[in-house]
Amino acid sequence: MLRKLSVVYDGRSISLENVTTVAILGDNGVGKTAFLERIALMNEDNVSAILNVKGSFSYEKFSANIDGEEKRCERVNAERVRTVINPYGVWVPFEGYTYVCEGNIRYKISIVYPCGLRTPIHNENYGLAVKPNDEVVKFNEMIKEFIGGDGVVVPVYSNYIYLDFVYQSADNVLYLDNLGRGVSNLVKLLWLVYHHKPDILLIDDIETLGLSPKRLKVLLRWFTQYIRESKLKALLFTTNSDAYTYLAEVDENAKFLLLQKDNHIAMGREEVLNRRGAE
Repeated sequence: MLRKLSVVYDGRSISLENVTTVAILGDNGVGKTAFLERIALMNEDNVSAILNVKGSFSYEKFSANIDGEEKRCERVNAERVRTVINPYGVWVPFEGYTYVCEGNIRYKISIVYPCGLRTPIHNENYGLAVKPNDEVVKFNEMIKEFIGGDGVVVPVYSNYIYLDFVYQSADNVLYLDNLGRGVSNLVKLLWLVYHHKPDILLIDDIETLGLSPKRLKVLLRWFTQYIRESKLKALLFTTNSDAYTYLAEVDENAKFLLLQKDNHIAMGREEVLNRRGAE
């Protein structure tokens, strides 16, 4: 749990207390993703994660206070451009960015865009059995309610560059994507959480994971328990779907932030359920 989360940007100040899970709501264009990204940029490492999805971005004069630690950013901008690297005219992407921030946030923050959980080009691992190591066994124990059956998910490196996953059941080995896009995205998300161990996880447009309502509710319940076990401090996600109602059902401490063009409304679980019942 975060005792306090406060974000100041574009003339507005948003503060939440006792944060476990937060659903960020609002019409298209009100800045849900931009709000999430400003929190993400409290860690400089997230510049590349944002750039990988957006291609370019620019934010000025914003700050965040998380559990008493503050970081102020004068300017953060980045872009990916193409540049020539040899006389034959071969183009390659080049990333450049400016990060002008002062202060320190001790928590590790990770931002995930489900639309960016792309599958690498499959190659040599197809049909080849892979022996799970101890870490893989622990990971599979953690995600067994999402996969089911007697198989295991094994992360493998393709050509030492792309991280891929195979699903191994008895003598049958296939790529994880063969189990469906939603399952594939879910496992990749949970591997990021398990492997990188963020303190604060941010998910943009959680519905783009491609999960059924039932499975999405199970995932939110899992995250709530993960936070209760102190393996994660907080989860924040943006949504344009009914995901926020599922969150209200599974986490009694959930917060809900409704962003509007020139305003915002912070709500607790009961208020959200009452509003939902009145609709």
